[in-house]
Amino acid sequence: MTVTSLTDLAASFITATLGTIGWLGLVRQGLSPRKKRQASLGAPAIQVISGDVAGFIYRQQSDGSVVLAKHALPDPDRQPTDAQAEQMQKFKEASARYRRLLADSDTAQAYQQLLSERGSTGRLRALVMGDIMKAPKIDTLDLSNYHGELGDTIRVVAEDSVGVSRLSLSISDVTSAQVLESAEMPTNGQVSGMVEWLYTATQAAQAGHELQVRVTAYDLAGNEIEASETA
Repeated sequence: MTVTSLTDLAASFITATLGTIGWLGLVRQGLSPRKKRQASLGAPAIQVISGDVAGFIYRQQSDGSVVLAKHALPDPDRQPTDAQAEQMQKFKEASARYRRLLADSDTAQAYQQLLSERGSTGRLRALVMGDIMKAPKIDTLDLSNYHGELGDTIRVVAEDSVGVSRLSLSISDVTSAQVLESAEMPTNGQVSGMVEWLYTATQAAQAGHELQVRVTAYDLAGNEIEASETA
C-alpha cells in the first residue's frame, strides 16, 4: 500500500489534533468549528488513507465525515463477559440473516429503494443489520370505536426503525373459541417507517361474547411484534 506522507500534507494547510479519546481530526487552521468540519470531509490526507496506517484505522461515519482511531491491540487472554458473548452471537446470527435476506431479489430491491430515499450517506449493510437487530413496535391499538358491530372501526399505529412491511389483524370470539375475521393492511408494495390503519369490521359478534383483537407488525428483516386487546 502506498501512503502519501501526512507530514508533507500538514506543511501546506492541515493541522492534526489528537483528542483525549484518541480520535485524530484533520482540519484547516483559522476556520470556524463548522467550516473545520466541512473542510475535514475533503482533506487530501483522508483521501489517500485506507485501512491500518501507522497504528491508526480509517473509519467513515454515516454522515460522510471521516475519523482516524487508534488501533486496539488484541488481548489473547481476554474473555468476553456473558453479556458480550451474547451480543457477539446476536451479530453472528444477524450476519447470517443479512446474507439470506439479500439473496431474495424482492427483499433486496425493497432495501435498495429505502436506501435511495435516504440519500448518499446511507450504507446497505448498516441499514439491513440495523433492521435485523431491532423489531418493529405497535404504538396504538385503539378499540374505543369497536363494540363487536358490523362497521365498527379499529385504529392501529405501528413503526419500525427501517420500515413496516406488513400489518395483520384478527378478531376472535373468545367465548365461542372461533376467529370471526382476519385481514392484512394493503401496502401496495410500499414500506414506511410508520403506518396507520383504520380497519372496519366486516362481521358482527354475538351479544355478550368476549372478543379479542390481535395485531401483528412485521419488518423487512422478518422480525415481528404482536399486541392484543379484549373488547
